[in-house]
Amino acid sequence: MPLDAPSCPRRLLLAVPLLALARAGRAEWPAPAPAGQAAALLLRWPGGSAVLDRAVLDASPREVLRTHTPWTRGPQLFEGRPLLPLLPEALLRAPLLVAVGLDDYRAEIPAEDVQRHGLFLAWRRNGVLLTVRDRGPFWLLYPWSARPGLDLPLFHRRAVWQLRLIEAA
Repeated sequence: MPLDAPSCPRRLLLAVPLLALARAGRAEWPAPAPAGQAAALLLRWPGGSAVLDRAVLDASPREVLRTHTPWTRGPQLFEGRPLLPLLPEALLRAPLLVAVGLDDYRAEIPAEDVQRHGLFLAWRRNGVLLTVRDRGPFWLLYPWSARPGLDLPLFHRRAVWQLRLIEAA
């Protein structure tokens, strides 16, 4: 079902605003916003693209993921949303996704990880918005505490922080 279908209000609410980029070809990612200004995540697939605005996502209901990470001490409370309802069908149909950070770190993620392993898009940690200095504005996480079998270097490499782009490979 297309993301913009009228019969899909829950998904549409979570992903609003999805702004189609007007440029033909590959969209250019703007420079990171200065502190205190809007942060966004670019989604790109063959024939389309969209932007998820963090302020809009943060104003909608959030879920909590309590998990440890290899980069923090003890369990942390991450707020955000499971990635699955935020991605358009066209992106979910791709066999492989590429997640890219602000530093151009790239991780190839099988699209099945989104549904099978519960990938989580976090933009708050312990009640505070993530900043670039604290691995924000977005951090892609696996639920390592709830699923210890995922606490492996393979899945650690796929946990992209300072996330700016998710695209179909």
